[in-house]
Amino acid sequence: MSRFLRVCVFALLLVASGIPVGANEEAGRENDPENQPIGGLSFQEEIELTVVNVVAFVTDKKGEAITGLSKEDFRIFQDGQERQISHFELYTEELFRSRNEMSEEGAAPSSKETDAEITEVLPTLADQPLYLVLYVDNENLRPLDRNRVLSRASEFVRENLHPPVQMMVLTYDKSLKVAQNFTDDRELIHRALRAQRKKTGGRVTRDQEHKRLLDTMRRDEQGSSGSSTNNRGYLFGQIEALGDEEVNQLLFSLHGIRQAVTMLAGLPGKKSIIYISNGLPLVPTVDLWYAYANAYNDPAALTRMNRYDQTREFRGLASAANSQEVSLYAIGAGGLRGASIGSVEQAGPQDLIAGGVGDQNNNDSLRYMADNTGGQAIVNTNDFSKAFERIAADLFTYYSLGYTLNSSGGDKVHRIKIELPNHPKYEVRYRRRFVEKSLETQVQDRVITNLMVPVEENPLQIITIIGTPAPASEDRWTVPIDISFPLHRVALLPEGDDYVGRAVLFVAVRDSGGGQSDLVRQVHEIRLRVTEYENLKDERWNISAALFMNSGNYTVSVGLMDQVTRQAAFQAVKTTIAGRSR
Repeated sequence: MSRFLRVCVFALLLVASGIPVGANEEAGRENDPENQPIGGLSFQEEIELTVVNVVAFVTDKKGEAITGLSKEDFRIFQDGQERQISHFELYTEELFRSRNEMSEEGAAPSSKETDAEITEVLPTLADQPLYLVLYVDNENLRPLDRNRVLSRASEFVRENLHPPVQMMVLTYDKSLKVAQNFTDDRELIHRALRAQRKKTGGRVTRDQEHKRLLDTMRRDEQGSSGSSTNNRGYLFGQIEALGDEEVNQLLFSLHGIRQAVTMLAGLPGKKSIIYISNGLPLVPTVDLWYAYANAYNDPAALTRMNRYDQTREFRGLASAANSQEVSLYAIGAGGLRGASIGSVEQAGPQDLIAGGVGDQNNNDSLRYMADNTGGQAIVNTNDFSKAFERIAADLFTYYSLGYTLNSSGGDKVHRIKIELPNHPKYEVRYRRRFVEKSLETQVQDRVITNLMVPVEENPLQIITIIGTPAPASEDRWTVPIDISFPLHRVALLPEGDDYVGRAVLFVAVRDSGGGQSDLVRQVHEIRLRVTEYENLKDERWNISAALFMNSGNYTVSVGLMDQVTRQAAFQAVKTTIAGRSR
């Protein structure tokens, strides 16, 4: 279980489980004409032609989008080897609007330079929603800075929330919450943003604690405190304790962003998160260690920073975003300010060097997240209208480069590089890595997404029923869950006198406070006599399981995949587990 999980503790206990058949054995049976499956949906054939789609943003030195390039201007490399670009298209806002108008009129969109065979397996991005999350990190925002940015964000919503864009508002207040699910209704998004204006988090308190320690060190350096020797040892311990606390808080904050990334995993199309905060410390308390070394002429104290360096955690976050094809856009809400001038909330000037180091430290993390996921970091600016204009340009103006890949059938990370050899003055941004995913991994992604964003796919016609909880311990309950489906929707293979099928069950749970379980996977065998099939094929087959849960409100996400046809169905059910009356 995740160490961040607070209350959503459960165990999946299948009443019966089967032993999965190996892939080679399955393939052998499918090629044997006497062992063809009965029932089930159409086979989801493995498509030998896999298309990797890479989104590239090309700008000049001023950041203005360049839209006049052709396929011949680009070179693309995977794992160091050049690939032939087989799919190419320039997307602009005009194209999106025309596609939307054609869709409303019932006309089929076309792609001028897309090979017909590839078009069958890769719907163009203009035909899919653009999912955009506004992530307001109240725990890491100063209220005045937040409200200034949200005023500009409202303008951005008004101008850019139109088909195919779908927007969501997420907030982080020690846990991740959905303030507004995906919608194209501007008023709903505006309402969710307005509700954030009165909230406060822990950032102001942390800033004040930094200022208190910096003030003490400055007085010692100036020889005005009269007790610098005592302060030195005291401050060393205080900085260490604060560093440990801030590392812990940072890990929770990064976990919130990871959750947001994960919930988008199963969605098709272009996905982006606009992360709004006053920054996250790449190295917590780095400003205090610089001030300490300067105040007490102790350069060795700077080595203490290595203990708090969280670059590895940010690298993991960027990898997670790339694996889910999510671009991160980071807005530093503090804007452009002199390091020696404090904000109203800090109530006083800051140390010049320490303030500059601290601001740089908070902004470097935003740059890292954005640069490594194909997004943008907007820092050191007070013109947030211009900042949102740059993000809007990325929403609708970019190049789509596709090339074929012989699928490995498993999960594999690939490195990407794009060059513009004929245009050395242009800058190109893109996601540096992509993850090739197996079908089962894609199903797992959609189960997690279904906890917060409904996945409307149920070809197996599953029905999920949560039963009556039974007390298990002081505040824990055993909760029965039944998943049923028409028997004929799952493919069965002959095995002696029996027909045998296997369904892979995936379950994940999320509570109302943001706690989320790990995903549980089990294989369930379906076995019946050949002579029974005709009488039972229209009956519902039932899989029974049990969840071990605390009291609270939950969403239970279920995925079921037919191992033979590779078809999958998804369903989410909400339930409340009431505590005992005392």
